[in-house]
Formats: sequence, structure tokens, C-alpha cells
Amino acid sequence: MEFSQIQSFLEAERRGSFRKAAKSLFVSQSAVSNRIRLLETELGAELFYRFRNGVTLTDAGRSFLPYATRAIYALNEAKQVVPANRGSGRNLVTIASTRVLGTYTLPLIVHQLKSKYPNIKAHINIVRSKEVLDLVVNKHVQIGLSRGLVHPDVDTRRLFDEDLVLITHPSHRFVTIGNVDINEVAKEPLILYSSESSYFLLIEQVCNQAGITPNIEIRVDSVDSIKSMVEMGLGISFVPRSSVQKEINQGTLSVSPLGPSSRVLISTCVLIHKDEKSNASVRAVLSILEDLYSKWPVKP
Repeated sequence: MEFSQIQSFLEAERRGSFRKAAKSLFVSQSAVSNRIRLLETELGAELFYRFRNGVTLTDAGRSFLPYATRAIYALNEAKQVVPANRGSGRNLVTIASTRVLGTYTLPLIVHQLKSKYPNIKAHINIVRSKEVLDLVVNKHVQIGLSRGLVHPDVDTRRLFDEDLVLITHPSHRFVTIGNVDINEVAKEPLILYSSESSYFLLIEQVCNQAGITPNIEIRVDSVDSIKSMVEMGLGISFVPRSSVQKEINQGTLSVSPLGPSSRVLISTCVLIHKDEKSNASVRAVLSILEDLYSKWPVKP
């Protein structure tokens, strides 16, 4: 089992596509396919379902994912040991983020960090929400961006709240009816996240409170894949508003408001291990977050 195989597996899982994984890794699509095929042969199981427009994890792939993630982190952490011992580690900040926040929120934070503190290097890992907390708790990273998980050894601070919005194709009937009743949503084919996702649990809670059972036609772990499927008219879905602003502006997707009783708010939080709060690079990131969101003070 080689580093490149595990790296290709994780990137394909993050991107939902071998083609996008190859582009991200600066290799050919056939190279990614071959690496994953060799990995599947070694493990004796298929890790991905292959579709025309992308890939999703099989049950075996889901089981392998946390082990692959830990293996990559162990290797990346090892790469940091030597420079840290030379003293340059003082100018390094390590961050773990969920995929959605890593795509739509983190780039702005890093841009501001590099503008204000150009000597600080950032090492960023994109993982699932629960894995963000695990990495912070175990001190594999200094800072986590997630949707509000707590642990006694971790300082969790809320940055901002945003709506989980109902998205449809622009020609969908919901576009013209104003506030959409949650009972009407139950009649439509839904494209939702896996049952482990914090987004799914929030939607499930709203449906349970309304006493309805959602008609889940497709489950997929990628917000980008969800948006593409809704654009194709395969169903409707719920996504964080920040993740769909571009498509709204372009007119390829529409947001249909729900009634006030069905509104779903999600919180974005920063997670810091209590032992890391005095670190200069960590404090630099906290100052950036304070400037961007002004939700809480950075205390001396």
C-alpha cells in the first residue's frame, strides 16, 4: 500500500470524481484510476461506486476512510517534525476543516492570514466533521473548523450562523409559490447527505418535528455533486447558503424559502485545543477570525 494510492483515494472521496482528483493532484485520470484499482486489489474490496458523473464510497470505502485519513496525517505530521526542530515550526499553523467550510469559508481566512502574516505557512487538511474534532483533541492539528462539536479539552467558539437552504432547479414549481410548506417538501424526491452528516441530522430533526418522512431518492457525500444533480432536475436538496451563492447569482439554481417554523440554522465554529491557545501562529489566525466575523474577542 503506497502513499500515492491512499492520497488518490482520499482526494477522489473529497472531490467525488477521479477526474477532479487527478486535476487536484496534477496527475492523469488514468493514474488515479490505476492507483485506486491497485488499492482495491490489495484490500480485496471495491472502495467506490463508479458513475458516469462521479464516484461515491461503498461500505468498504467508508470503513477504510478513517484509517486512510489517519495514515495520511501521520505521514504529514512526520514531515513537519524536522522543520519544527529547526525552529521554522513556529511559523506554521495546522488546520483541519470540513469539506464545505474548506471550500467556501477557509479560502477567505487563509487569504487574510497570508496578507497580514506572510511569514506564517498554513497546512490544511479537509476531512469529515467528526474527524476535525478528533484531530484537534489528539493535537494532530492546532485549529479546526467545523459545525459545533464539543470536547472538554477543546475550546469551541462560534464564528457565525447561516441557513441550510432548500435548493431547486429554476423551473421547479416551488420557485413561484413563496414560502414552501415542509409537507410539500416530503412529496418531492430529495437528494441528501449520508446519515452520518450533521446536515442530514438537522434535516431529519425538522422532518420529525413536522411528523413527515422525507422521500430520499439519492444519498451523496459531496455538496458539489448534490448541486450538479439538482441542476439536472434529479431532485431537490438542502445545502448551506454559502455553498450555493455562485449558482444563485448565475441563475442555475434557485432557493425556495421555507416557513419560519421549518428554518434550519447551522453554526460554524472554530475548535482549538486548550494547550494551543498561547501559540503565536494560532493567535494570528484567531485575530483574522475576529476581524472577519467580530463574533467574539481574542483575549490576551
